[in-house]
Amino acid sequence: MSSLSENTIKQIALGYLKSYYRLRPRAEGTLTITGTDMRGAGNIIADGFLRFIQEDNKLFSATFEATSYETRAEVLYRPRPSHVLWDGLAFASLLLPTLLAIVHIFGWFPLVKYDFYYGVLFLLVLIPFFLGLYFLIFRRLPRYRYIFAVEQFKQYQADDQWIAYGYDVFTDLPKKYRNQLIWQCTRYGFGLIEITAQRQPKLILAPSRAQNFVPRHQFLRLLTQGQWQNRLRGMVKSPWEQLKTVLKNRLLPFQNRYFRWFPRSYYNQWFLIFMGLTATFFLVRTEYLLLPIRFVNEKRYQKQLLEQGKHLRPETTYFLVDAPLAGFFDTAYSPYQMLVNEEQFQDLIQTVGSPDTADKIMPPVRIISAAPGEPLGLYYGCERFNNLDQAFFLVADSIYSRQTGAQSRLADLNDRGISATAVWPPCLGGTGQGFLVYLDELFFDSLTAQTMRDSLQLGLDTFDRPLRVMKFSPITN
Repeated sequence: MSSLSENTIKQIALGYLKSYYRLRPRAEGTLTITGTDMRGAGNIIADGFLRFIQEDNKLFSATFEATSYETRAEVLYRPRPSHVLWDGLAFASLLLPTLLAIVHIFGWFPLVKYDFYYGVLFLLVLIPFFLGLYFLIFRRLPRYRYIFAVEQFKQYQADDQWIAYGYDVFTDLPKKYRNQLIWQCTRYGFGLIEITAQRQPKLILAPSRAQNFVPRHQFLRLLTQGQWQNRLRGMVKSPWEQLKTVLKNRLLPFQNRYFRWFPRSYYNQWFLIFMGLTATFFLVRTEYLLLPIRFVNEKRYQKQLLEQGKHLRPETTYFLVDAPLAGFFDTAYSPYQMLVNEEQFQDLIQTVGSPDTADKIMPPVRIISAAPGEPLGLYYGCERFNNLDQAFFLVADSIYSRQTGAQSRLADLNDRGISATAVWPPCLGGTGQGFLVYLDELFFDSLTAQTMRDSLQLGLDTFDRPLRVMKFSPITN
C-alpha cells in the first residue's frame, strides 16, 4: 500500500478540523479562515491553521503539524545530550557542597586533616565524576526525549494545537516512539490525529488547556508562503548584515547542540551551578582558615641571617636620646660664625686617601637633624651614611667651623619652614672639622636634587649663599 504524502495529510487534517469545530459558537456573520504552509516569526512553520471569531469577539486559532513517512523525524524522539550534561553539571555543583557541609556538621574537616591542596584537587575531580554518574543514571528519563513537533508548539500560543501523522509513520519502529509522542501530547495538551490507509482521520487525543501547566507564549502571526516569499524578495541586506547572517548560520548548530533547548537557554541550570560553586568556595575557605600555623625552620632561618650579615655594615649596639641643645630655639642666640673660605667648601669631596672617621679626633656630636616644630635629633655616629651602597646627592647650604654656628643656621631655616641637617664632613668622606649644612633629605639622582634646590632657593633671602647640589660616593672601609 502506498505511503501518504504530506500534502495529502494536510488536506485530510484540515477537513477534519473544519468538521471538529463546525459546532463551535461563532460571531454572527463571520467566516472560518483556513490555510496551509504558513510561516511565522523565528522560522516557525505551521503546516495548517483554522481561525474564526467567537461570540465574545475573540479570535480562536488552531494550528496543526502534518507528518508523513518521509518527514517522520519530526515526531520521533531523540536524546538531547546537552540537556543531560547541563543538568548533570548542576547536580554535581550542588551535591559537592552538600556533602562537604554534612561532614562539617559532624565536625570533620577533611582538607585540614589531610593535605589541603591535594584535597582541593580531589574536589575538582569529583565534579566530572558526579557529572558522569548523573549522565549514566538519568539520561534515559522522558525529560531528555526531544520531539521536534512538540518543541515547536511550545514556542508560540494557540487555542488548540494538533499533530497529524500518517498510518505508516510508526509501522517499522518500536512502540516506545509512538507511546512517547502520545505521552508528551497528553502532558502538554496537544491534539493527535492518525490518518489511516483509507485516508480517514482517527482521533487519538483531543487538545486540552495546556496553558494551565506550561508558560504562556505570544500568539503566532502567520504569513502565507507567497507573502513570505514576497517579504524575502524585499529584503536587501547590506554587506555587514550578510556577514552577520553567515556567522550566525555557522554558530547556530554548535549553539543549539550545547547551549540552547529549542531555542531557550539553560538559565536555571546556570544559576544552580553558580550557587553550588559559590557555596563550595565558602566551605573550602572555612577549612583554609582552620589550617594550623606552620613555622619556618629556625636553623635554616638563622643560617640565612648569618649569610646576609656578612654583606651588611654593622650598626651600633647602643643609642643615646638627648634633649635639644640649650638655646636652639632662642631667637636671641648668638649670631652666625664666620663662614669658612671658599677653598674649604670646594675641597669637601671624597678622595681615595681620605682618613677613616674612626681615626679622626671627632666632636661629640656628628649629625644634627632639625625639622620645623619637632625636637632636635642628635646622632653620635656616622652609620646613617655608612650604610649607603650607591652615590647620593645633597643640596648644600654652607659650612660652619663651630657647632654653635651650624645650629643657629638650622634654627633660622626651621623658622622659614625648611628642614635641614648639619653633618660632620668626615661622615661624608671629606676632611676638616666643623659642620656642613644641607637642606631637606638625601637624593639618589641629580635631577631630583636640582629640582629641589630650585624650589628651596625661592624660600631663602637674596643675600643668602646660593644653594649647590653636591655629589658623594658611598664610603668603603
